[in-house]
Parts: sequence; structure tokens; C-alpha cells
Amino acid sequence: MREKLMQIARTAGNFFSARALSEIDQKEGHANFVTNIDREVEEYLQQALLSLLPGSQIIGEEKENSALTDAPTWIVDPVDGTTNLIHDYRCSAVSIALCENRKPVIGLIWQPYMQEMFYAEAGRGADLNGTPIHVSEQPFDKALVAFGTSPYHTELAEKSMELALAYLHTCADVRRSGSAAIDLAYLACGRHDAFFELNLKPWDYAAGSLIVREAGGVVSMPLESGEFRYDRSTAILASNALIADEIAAVFRRYTDGFHPGS
Repeated sequence: MREKLMQIARTAGNFFSARALSEIDQKEGHANFVTNIDREVEEYLQQALLSLLPGSQIIGEEKENSALTDAPTWIVDPVDGTTNLIHDYRCSAVSIALCENRKPVIGLIWQPYMQEMFYAEAGRGADLNGTPIHVSEQPFDKALVAFGTSPYHTELAEKSMELALAYLHTCADVRRSGSAAIDLAYLACGRHDAFFELNLKPWDYAAGSLIVREAGGVVSMPLESGEFRYDRSTAILASNALIADEIAAVFRRYTDGFHPGS
């Protein structure tokens, strides 16, 4: 399964550069784009993943989806970082999670431009190109905090920037890549020390959340009550274990009473 899944991800990543970008369409929300490459990659992944695991289901960004159930289900983002792809910013990834009983048991993020394969299995740790990875042990004041701006939801812009400024004033610095999957993968291998975004879809965080946890990090839905779920749009907060409480305290201070909706 591991090797076959990695080959599927590599083939999907080949679409990023090998296929000409010929269509750019606007979806609902500000600067929310879909391209022919998004559609082609998702179509390929649907065929390949359902063939890899007969009887499984698939939830993807560019398709009509049924509800997440206990059945084996792939949660797929064919191109995480579509705006980056359009601008040839070369910071986009294929994100694939396999869920069983509504929780990810496999997470994979393939960054084709850097030829980096992040992979995790529940209970078995995480690795980058076959080498085990772990979150950093940077303290709070030296932490590098990655964040997303939820650009499709303009009502979240001010709060996102308010939080980013708060972390900039209390930690070492902040970073914005344009791909939540890559931000979570970088957190897992110690390049970032924390990450937040106020509204993400399951295909944005399903694979990355497992990779971070298996690398020793902490991931939460800070504006939700109850257990972590993979069937909703939600805020995501993640960090290395050492600074988790401090990162969460700043987040709570600036989001008290704030409900972005779903």
C-alpha cells in the first residue's frame, strides 16, 4: 500500500508541470480558483485510489461529496495551493489521507517541486523521503509561526492578521506559504514550530494533521467543542508539544467570543 500510494502521488504531481495550465475558473468566494490541472489530478486520483482499495470511497475538493462514514474513505486535495500554481510560485502539493472509522490512518503530502514525500501511518510515526521526522523543540519566543489567511472568506481577514501580528510580537517571526498542507508538513519536520488558519476544509488538514501528530506535534480545532473531526470546515491550530499551551493561550486571547461559522 505505501509504495503504491506514493507512486500514485508522484504521478499526480507530474500533472503540475507536465500538463499545460489552460483553464482558470472562479469558484464561490474571493480568489477561490480551480484549474484544469486541479480537475485532471482529482480525476486521476479518484480512479487510482479506488482501484488501489476496492470498495473505498473518496472525498475531494473538486467534486460533489457524500458524508464521511466509517467506511474506508480517501480525503484528497489534488492541488493544495492552486493560486501558487497559477502564479508558478512552486509551492503546491498533493494531499491524500485514508480514513477508517472517520479518522485518518494514512497521511501523505507530496511536494513535487522539492521532490519531498511526507508520510505517516497511525501509530507508526512520520517520515520525509523515508527518514523519520519529528517536530522541533523550539521555545515560544524563538518559534516560527506559519499561518493561512483563509482568503476565500474575506470576513476572516482582519482576525487572521490580528492573530499573525500577535504571534509576530511574541514569537520569532511568521510565514505565509499559501498551502496549509505544506505548512503542516513543515511543522512536522521542524521547519515551522506552529501553524494556524481560521477556516480549512477536511482535504486541507486531514493528511497533515496525522503527519504532525505522528511526528510528536499537537493539532486541535480551537473554535470547536468535542473530539477532532474530519467532516467540517474549521479553524486549525498546531504546534510542537513544547509550546502548545502558549500558542493556544494567544489564540484564545484574540478569538474569545469569535465564531467564524462553517
